[in-house]
Amino acid sequence: MSLLKPGTRIALEGNSGSIQIISKLGEGGQGFVYLADYNGQKLALKWYKKGVLANPENFRQNLANNIKEKAPTADFLWPLALTEIQDGTFGYVMQVRPQNYYELSDFLTGKHEFASVDIMLKAAIRIVDSFRILHNRGFSYQDLNDGNFFMNPQTGDIFICDNDNVSQFGANSGIAGKCRYMSPGVVVGRKVPDTRTDQFSLAVVLFLLLLRNHPLEGIMTQKSSIMTEQHQKYYYGEHPVFIADPEDSSNRPVKGVHNNFIRRWPQMPFYIQEAFQKAFSKSVMYQDKIGVTEKEWLQHLLRFRAEVIQCPYCGKETRYDTEGMPCICCHQSIRSYGWMQTKYYKIPVFENQEIVEAYITDCYDHNESSNLVAIVSLNKDKTKAALRNKEQVPWEIGNAQIPPEKLCAIPRGAKLILKNEQIEIV
Repeated sequence: MSLLKPGTRIALEGNSGSIQIISKLGEGGQGFVYLADYNGQKLALKWYKKGVLANPENFRQNLANNIKEKAPTADFLWPLALTEIQDGTFGYVMQVRPQNYYELSDFLTGKHEFASVDIMLKAAIRIVDSFRILHNRGFSYQDLNDGNFFMNPQTGDIFICDNDNVSQFGANSGIAGKCRYMSPGVVVGRKVPDTRTDQFSLAVVLFLLLLRNHPLEGIMTQKSSIMTEQHQKYYYGEHPVFIADPEDSSNRPVKGVHNNFIRRWPQMPFYIQEAFQKAFSKSVMYQDKIGVTEKEWLQHLLRFRAEVIQCPYCGKETRYDTEGMPCICCHQSIRSYGWMQTKYYKIPVFENQEIVEAYITDCYDHNESSNLVAIVSLNKDKTKAALRNKEQVPWEIGNAQIPPEKLCAIPRGAKLILKNEQIEIV
């Protein structure tokens, strides 16, 4: 009964009724995914193949625990309910992935592309924020790879799927992961998957997302025409070398092969380059030292996003971190409307610049990296800037109140209090 036919009914655990199979959606190494009906609601069912789970009882108990604990964030397509055991196997149901979300691999192959760099950075921030909350709740993902992420190229919203290997409190379900994404310590058997190895895998995903090249694939991996299991163990476990290692040039990119990296790496801000150099350093890969934490990634990515603006002359995206900096496309010198200096960030003031809560509070809690506090608006002749209140409550600026959706002028020299923190326009 591993392959289910349309119309088949599967009972859910705990007297929760049953689901009816509508159609097959896909197939992976562990099992099949089906579209199913549950009292008129469309759900997805992951149904395991017989004999594929090394310890099905422990695996099932871990799933039951995760269902009880609930999803860390709404970005996870989390297990909702287990099925009863039928014909020696079982499955679980989850929400169906909405339309217009595509796998990370589709972006890596050029099948889909983000509407802008800003949207791509939004997706990266959502990914990091979700894993920060997952880890803060005591979970480790253990099998993080490009097949786990579905992203909307127009909004940057994401969904994280295949959450059945997620475990709490350092437990391991017997899964190691996917070789190109596992930390070298896991590849060679020196470590079992945990939150620390998740952080390495997360860095790989971010590198692929931003650079469209694998961080450990340069001239060294080009020497093997066929990537055997032995080769994979060598390149990703026994002798990994970061393609941009500042001290080891033995795995540099090959022109005509790694063109994405060659073109994109110089465009990365120095602090993003340094973060990747730390994440894929010899001490991390050979000695299992701590790499880049989720909070550190959030701080870097939020800064990067704040510096990506739309050129007022040519309309193209460019990065702006110094007053008068020229556009990378039309090369005209650009003047800002000031800089919003918070305790943690210095944000250039341009039209439509979004101010999220984390710019003011430094990523203290979940959703602060996406909670919109304000957005910059300009007057009709584009000579003056103002902040539009995007919160649900009024701001108190001196003796004045700024209701939601109303504007507050921000000339250079202005000082205001948002989220109990002082912000100065310099």
